[in-house]
Amino acid sequence: MGISDSLTGMELDEKTRYNMEKFASFMARMIEKYGKQVLAEIEAEEKAKESQKK
Repeated sequence: MGISDSLTGMELDEKTRYNMEKFASFMARMIEKYGKQVLAEIEAEEKAKESQKK
């Protein structure tokens, strides 16, 4: 069935599929570029919250 609309199960038109693929590609590049930094920030925030609980 290819890429489909999860709510209706209908096939997506060509433009919608193109836009979804373009967005997925963009998100993959952003994760590759900023992923480690974002994870480090999340871990630092979690450690700060844990130390406040003690």
